[in-house]
Amino acid sequence: MPNTSQNARLNELLTVSEANIDRAESNADLLNVIHEFALYNGPLKFNFTRAWWFFGTGLLLIAGTVALYWFANTYTVAAFFYQLQIDPVMFGMAVGLLGIVIAVWSLVWMKSKSDRLPSLSSKIARLSSYFHNGLTGLGEDERVTLNKLDAQFGDYTRGNYSRELVTSIRGVFTGTLRSLPYTYHQLHYVNKRKVHTTVTDKDGKTRTETRVVYDHYDRYSLVIAFPWVTGISVRSDDQTQNDYSYPMDTASPDFNKAFCLTGSSEMLCAKFIKPSTVLHLLKLFNILHLPNLEFSDNGKLCLSFANSDLLTFGTQYSLSSPNEFYAEIDAGVDLPRLMSVLQWSHALSELHDDNFTFTASPPKKRKEK
Repeated sequence: MPNTSQNARLNELLTVSEANIDRAESNADLLNVIHEFALYNGPLKFNFTRAWWFFGTGLLLIAGTVALYWFANTYTVAAFFYQLQIDPVMFGMAVGLLGIVIAVWSLVWMKSKSDRLPSLSSKIARLSSYFHNGLTGLGEDERVTLNKLDAQFGDYTRGNYSRELVTSIRGVFTGTLRSLPYTYHQLHYVNKRKVHTTVTDKDGKTRTETRVVYDHYDRYSLVIAFPWVTGISVRSDDQTQNDYSYPMDTASPDFNKAFCLTGSSEMLCAKFIKPSTVLHLLKLFNILHLPNLEFSDNGKLCLSFANSDLLTFGTQYSLSSPNEFYAEIDAGVDLPRLMSVLQWSHALSELHDDNFTFTASPPKKRKEK
C-alpha cells in the first residue's frame, strides 16, 4: 500500500543515515547525510493513518468493555454469554486489556517514529559543533583520566559513594595572543547519607526508621594549559580539598565574600592577586555559577563550575528542512557559552603571563586536612 511504502522508504533512509552519522569523522560526512535528505522524493515524516486506526480500535474495545460491565448483570446479556460457555466478566477484562495494549502500542510506535528525525538532526548539530570548534575525544579510559586529574587537582575528590567521568573531550582555543589547549569534563558523583524519621503507628507508639538516600550531582570543568600561575586555589564553594596551606584576604570585601584564596606560599598569593585580577575574577560570576580555580604545580588550571550548558548550541533548522539545515551545518555550529569562558580564561592569561619568569617557588604543599 502507498502508506506502507512511504514509511518503509523513510525508515530505510533514517536507518542508513543513522549508521553513517555514527561513523562520521568530519563536517563533510555530516553534509553528505543531509544531502541525501535533500534528494529524498517524498514527505520527510511518517504517515500515521494506520496507527491512528489502531488507536481508535483500541479505544472502541475499551469502550466496549465499559459497556459490557454495565450490562453484564442483565439477564439477556448474561444468558447470551453463558450459552456460549463464556464468563462475561472475564471476556470483558480480556477485551479491555487487548484494547489498552493496542492503544498504548500505537501511541508508543508513533512517538518513536516521530522522534527519529529530530533526534538525528540534534546529533548532526552536536557533531557539527564538535568539528567546527575542534573538539575530539581523549582516547583513553575514563578511570585513567580521572586518576590523572586526581593527581593534579583536589576539585575531583567529590562523592562519598561513587563518581565517574560522564564526558571528556579536548580542544584548543586560539586567542589573540596565544593558543590554550584544554579539556572539558563532566563529573557525576553520588553522596550517600542516612535519614532518620520518627513515625507513629495506629496505637500511638513512635519508632525511628532509618533509610539510605543517594544524592546525585554533576560538576563540570575545563582543564587549561596555564604555565603562568602555580600553587594557587580560588574557590567559591565548600570544596576544601582544593585549598593550599596559606590563606589570604584581599583589600576587596566583595572578593573576600565571594572567594576563598589560598596558596602554597604567601608570596605566591600576593603575586597572583593584584587588583586587575580581583576585578577579572569577580566578572567570572557573570558567566559561571559556583566557579573554582585551581592552579596546579605542573602548569594546569582547573576551572570548575556548576553550569551544565557550556556545550549548548542552537540551530534554527533541522532535517525536515534539509536545504536550510545543510547551509547551517556547512557554516558550522557555534558554542557561545564555551567560547565566552575560554575568552575569559585567555584574558586571565594576559594578566599573568609575566609570572612565567617568576622563579621563587618555595616547597608547595596542600593544606593538611
